[in-house]
Amino acid sequence: MKTNKTLIFSAALILASITTFGQTAPATKANANKTWTTFWQRLVSAANKKDHKAMLAVMPADFFDGGGGGTASEWLKDLDARAWRDLQKSFAKGTKPGENDKSKAIVTRVTRDNAFYFEFRKDGKWWFAGVMGD
Repeated sequence: MKTNKTLIFSAALILASITTFGQTAPATKANANKTWTTFWQRLVSAANKKDHKAMLAVMPADFFDGGGGGTASEWLKDLDARAWRDLQKSFAKGTKPGENDKSKAIVTRVTRDNAFYFEFRKDGKWWFAGVMGD
């Protein structure tokens, strides 16, 4: 009888962890949605001004530059005039909800042209997290 109770408890625990682990909490989604507009306006303004300092303030240390292995600062320095225009055009098209990374359980957004992505991380902030792959 004790074995059955242990087995049932174990099965319930596994099911509970499967259904909750990797899901973004409703409060996190609500906070992400609430803070998105302010973050987005700040980021677009920085991009339009080509303001490296303001851009770096919203780019994490683990910014993904598309696979080159560079830092956020290096990526910004490498943007030429055409790349800045492309970035600005992409941002001007707006964003859409991203496919949330269930392993990280975070809220994501991507530009409508799928060129750049943004993450609402555990620190309660939005980040310009990187360049999308081809």
